[in-house]
Amino acid sequence: MMRNKLIGLGVSALTTIALASPATAQTVETCFVIDDYIPVGEAFLYPEPESAYIDGEEPGSRVNVRTGPGTEYEVSSYGLVGDAIDIIGQAFSSECGTWIKVRFPESGFEGWIFEQFIGTFGGGRGWWD
Repeated sequence: MMRNKLIGLGVSALTTIALASPATAQTVETCFVIDDYIPVGEAFLYPEPESAYIDGEEPGSRVNVRTGPGTEYEVSSYGLVGDAIDIIGQAFSSECGTWIKVRFPESGFEGWIFEQFIGTFGGGRGWWD
């Protein structure tokens, strides 16, 4: 499985795993995706940006851009439905929601947008189409 395709696989559970021996074990919250465990909040950055756009029902409406992958992070700016973006990474929030790290090509500004508001040019939302 290629990790840069995770956006389309969906998340089935939030789990906690223990690392190391029981005496020195640390617990790490992870999101279970198909056959992989991805640590919460750990960003996977893409080697090459993927062209996309901000998707929504009403052209020109605002979509929050956050400082990190989750609603617990501050809204640092907003984009407009229809804006061109480059996908440069993704991560899971503490609730296992998929968040996409984006860069706005014209300004170079980077931030995080919830995956529901990302449109790709493959015929629909995500690479699974």
